[in-house]
Amino acid sequence: MKEKLDITLALTVGGTEHVIPGGNVRGFSLRMEAWGVSGSVEFVMQDDASWGGKYTDDLLADFVKADLGEVSLSIKPGHLETDTEADDAEIKTSGLVLEKSVREETMQRTMAEPAVLVRRYRVTFVDPAQALWRQHFPCALSTETTFKDVIEAHKGDKISLTYDWDVITTTVSQIFFHLDPAVRSSFYDLVLWYVRYRNGVFTYDHAEGTYSIKGVKDTSGEASELLLDDLSTMTSLFPEVPRHKPRVLNSYTESTATELVDNTNAATGIYRDTLLRTPIAQDVDDRVTLETARPLLPKREVELSFRRFPTVAVSPGSLLDISTTGGHSSALIAETEPFRVFFLSLEARALDDGAEPTYGDTTASFSVECTARLEAKSEARARLPSIVEPRFPGHLEGKVVSAVGEDTDITYDFVTDENTSIDQYTVKIPLFENKEITAPYEPESGAGNLYLPLYKNQRVLVALDFSKATVIRMIDWRGEARVAKDGQGQHLFLGKTSTNNTSVLHDYQDEKPVLRVLRTNDKDTVLLRLEEGKMTLKVEETGG
Repeated sequence: MKEKLDITLALTVGGTEHVIPGGNVRGFSLRMEAWGVSGSVEFVMQDDASWGGKYTDDLLADFVKADLGEVSLSIKPGHLETDTEADDAEIKTSGLVLEKSVREETMQRTMAEPAVLVRRYRVTFVDPAQALWRQHFPCALSTETTFKDVIEAHKGDKISLTYDWDVITTTVSQIFFHLDPAVRSSFYDLVLWYVRYRNGVFTYDHAEGTYSIKGVKDTSGEASELLLDDLSTMTSLFPEVPRHKPRVLNSYTESTATELVDNTNAATGIYRDTLLRTPIAQDVDDRVTLETARPLLPKREVELSFRRFPTVAVSPGSLLDISTTGGHSSALIAETEPFRVFFLSLEARALDDGAEPTYGDTTASFSVECTARLEAKSEARARLPSIVEPRFPGHLEGKVVSAVGEDTDITYDFVTDENTSIDQYTVKIPLFENKEITAPYEPESGAGNLYLPLYKNQRVLVALDFSKATVIRMIDWRGEARVAKDGQGQHLFLGKTSTNNTSVLHDYQDEKPVLRVLRTNDKDTVLLRLEEGKMTLKVEETGG
C-alpha cells in the first residue's frame, strides 16, 4: 500500500535530544511484540549552510559518541478516509540504540574540494530490557528476599517495571543464579525463564516504554471496531495442540509418587515428565498445581494483512472487534469475544528516496507493508520470546555453621524446619557477605552406617540451584587430622578441640603397620598402641 504518514522521531544521543522531522525519514522497520520491540529507522540530514544553504546538521557531533542512545518513534496516517481520528490510529514505540551508521554523500562544487552536503543516518534499536539485560551476566546470591527485589537490584535506571503477581513478591529463603557469558544465558533470559516457568505474564507498553510482570493477562479496556476496508486478507491460524500428559514424579524412596495431570487432547502413552527428589509432600503438590495451571489448548489466532494504514490502534495489547458492525461477513468463523493484538510488523520505504523531497516536513509518502497477529481476549497463554535457559547448579565454597559449644569448638549442628520437619545444615557463603543458606542434613560421603556430620567451619563445596542448595563434598581436612607423608598413614580424628578428642591413627613405622588409639581430655590421656610383637595400654595424667 502507498500511504502518507505523519512521523515523529526523536533521537537522544550524547545527552541531547534531537527531533528529526518526519519528512526526513526515508524508511523504517518495526517488529512489535507483546514483550518488546526491535526496529530500525533511516533518515537524512542536510548540511549546506557553509555553502550558502539554509540547513545545518546538528546531529553528527553527538551521533558519533559512544553514549547510550534512545529512540522514540510515533507513526500516524497523514489522512483518513473514515471519521476515525488519526490520533486513535497512532503507533508508538521506543527503545535503546544498538547500532548506528551514517553515509556521507559528497558533491563536487566548482573551484572547491568535494563537500558533504547530505548524510544518511540509520539506527537499529530494541526495547531497554533486551538492550541492557542481554549484556548483563551477574552471579548473585540473595536470602530471605523476593524475586521482585532481585530484579529491582539489577534492572538499572533505564528500565521501569510494575508488578502484580504474588509469586514474584513472596519472600523465599534463597535466590541464586550464575549467568555465564559462555553459556549465553543473560539476566534477560533469567527473568523470562522465571516468568515462563511459573506461568506469569511479561509485557511491554510500547507507548509508555514500561514493562509489567503479572500473574494473568490484562483483559481491561474496550475493543475498537476493525473495519473491513482496512484489510487486505484475514487468515485464521490454529496452533499445534499439545498431545502429551504432564506427569510429576518424586523419586524420594520413603514416599515415591507419580502424579498425572489430565489433558483431554493427549495421545495415548505420550507424557511430559517432571522429576523431583523431595521428602516434602507439599513440593509435589505445588508442582502438580503449577503443571495443571499451564494452558494446554491454544485458541485460534488471526493474521491480518492491511490494504491501508489501520484506522484504529493495532499496537500489541490493543483489543479489536471483528464483527459485522465493521462490515465483516456473518459467514466468518464465529467469534464471540474481541481479539488482542500480540504482534505487529510494519515496513515502510519512502516513495522518493532523495534528500530534497519532503525535507523538514512532518509527513512523507511511503510504500508500506503492515501485518498483525491477534489472539482471543481470553487466551491465557503468555507470549514470551525464545530464551537460553539458565544453567544450574552453580558451585560455591562455603563454611558449615554450628551454634553448639564455644566459637573455637569443632562441633556439628542442624536446624529443623518448622514447616517441613526436615533437618538442615546451615552454611555461610563468604563470597556473598557470609550470607547463610540451608542444605539437607544428609551424609555427603561414605557409608550410611558411619555417622560423621560436617563440623563447624568445615570448608565444603555447595551446589546451588535457583532456590535450593546441596553440600556435595568437603574440600579440606581438619588440621589435626593430617599426618606426615612418610608414614603413609590414615587418621580418624574425632572431638571438639585439640585438647578434647579421640584419635585413631594407622601408619607405617620401619615399614611395619602400627595402630594407635589416643583419647585426650585436657591432661588425662588413654593410649592403646598395637605394633609388631607389642601391645601398649597406657593411662596417665600429664603434668603442668
